[in-house]
Amino acid sequence: MKSDLIGTTLDQYFLLSRIGLGGGSEVYRAHDAENDRFVALKVLPRHLAEQDEYRRRFLREAQMAAGLEHPHILPLLDYGEAAGIPYLVMRLMEGGTLKDFIPESPLPLPFVARVLAPIADALDYAHRRGMIHRDLKPENILFDVDGTVYLGDFGAADYGESTLSLASAGEFVGTVAYSSPEQCRGEPLTPSADIYSLGVILFEVITGRQPFTGPTPLAVMHQHLSAPTPNPLDDRPDLPPALVDVLRMALAKEPSNRYRSAGALNSAFQRALSDYPLVVEPAPPKPAAPPQPEPTLTATEHSLSSAREPFRFWLLSVMIVAVVIVALLALALTQ
Repeated sequence: MKSDLIGTTLDQYFLLSRIGLGGGSEVYRAHDAENDRFVALKVLPRHLAEQDEYRRRFLREAQMAAGLEHPHILPLLDYGEAAGIPYLVMRLMEGGTLKDFIPESPLPLPFVARVLAPIADALDYAHRRGMIHRDLKPENILFDVDGTVYLGDFGAADYGESTLSLASAGEFVGTVAYSSPEQCRGEPLTPSADIYSLGVILFEVITGRQPFTGPTPLAVMHQHLSAPTPNPLDDRPDLPPALVDVLRMALAKEPSNRYRSAGALNSAFQRALSDYPLVVEPAPPKPAAPPQPEPTLTATEHSLSSAREPFRFWLLSVMIVAVVIVALLALALTQ
């Protein structure tokens, strides 16, 4: 469905197409006329911009993103407000998101390890500054055209406040499928909530399915709160056993039982793969065909061959004599 913002201009940004929707905001592919480049422009729709809480939260994202300088956090290029619509301007990630990489089958472990390391480092960077992401999910892990990975969308991030007024008002902040048990209960969050969300993402990309599902958001919340973590070996029996323990610890119901940092989770994940045959062994060469015996003659064939030898000698002699006679006659006629 076409948005009424496509084809409009906010300051120097011309909105070309909508590329994302969710979390009370929209993301557009836009052309920056001043710098002659394409960017991703995130806007707060007008009906939400008129609500103080949404507006405050959106502007806070701009302030937080402007203060983040990490090689794997999506950089903020600009922010402002035009025609009553607040907006953020970010680099356009042409390589898609991690969600685009999740196929029907699980992702290769080397690829997962390559993505996890920079995202864990970016999370630790944010956590050291007292920031909790609160909405980690595959859609917020992005790639540029060179395959470099970035963590984006701090729109639901929290600077350690005990609760957001949105949450206290009964509105859930985040994405239920990746939310920690304490987030589902509406409790104050610590960086451990992001560790849990990262564990959900890892389980999904490794097995090809989410660990906790249900017909309604409330049913999924109940799974996060009380259901045991599924065994990933049921979906992927070839996983190293140590990796099962890593996922189980990341998805512990109690925050105190999880890894203390995203970096610790990443280190445990990489160690779990250390003995795993990440390089596919070449197929063994096909066995060489046994040497074929030299053809031999049977006794009958040998006797027939022997019988033919005198006949062949006689026939050759006759032919030679005939040639000589013809040559002599030709010579006589010419004289």
